[in-house]
Amino acid sequence: MPFTARFSPKHSQAQAGFTLIELVVVIIVLGILAVIAAPKFLNLSEDAQVAQVKNTGGAFKSGINLARSVWAVKVGSGPAENLPVYGESDDAHVDFNANGWPAQHYFTDNEASPQLDNVDDCISVWKIVLQNDEPTVSDAAKADETDYKANYDRNIPAVCVYQYSDNMNLSITYDSNNGSVVVDSDPTS
Repeated sequence: MPFTARFSPKHSQAQAGFTLIELVVVIIVLGILAVIAAPKFLNLSEDAQVAQVKNTGGAFKSGINLARSVWAVKVGSGPAENLPVYGESDDAHVDFNANGWPAQHYFTDNEASPQLDNVDDCISVWKIVLQNDEPTVSDAAKADETDYKANYDRNIPAVCVYQYSDNMNLSITYDSNNGSVVVDSDPTS
């Protein structure tokens, strides 16, 4: 008698779908991945802010050093009023303090010894050194929508602090006494 295979309907159908245990395992694995990966993705925004402030601080420091170099070549010592640094037009002139560091930018002033001594001076130095309207800056006491907020603390003479508006823990500090530019890039400080 020849052999004939018998197929039962139970064995001829392919399994359709996942079992409940397989679905639970997949959900658990996805949950673990989400817990591990989510903080990494959430920090990308903060990392971008830190990079923005570091880049702006580097550009600001380069501008301060360029201005100082022009002062050193053209003046050499003492204060300077309306020194052409970034070109010959009035909006490219810088006022230097007695130490030879940018202190303000007012073409019409006639100070014998310019000093950085208020928030308007901080804003004017920012604008002349960076030579454009980006990144923007305004007085911290005003509600303007700008990239940075300038602060001047009368208890610390000749020092400006520019806080990043999107994260006020990030800042750039300029000391016109010695030309130092310090970037505080710790978003939790």
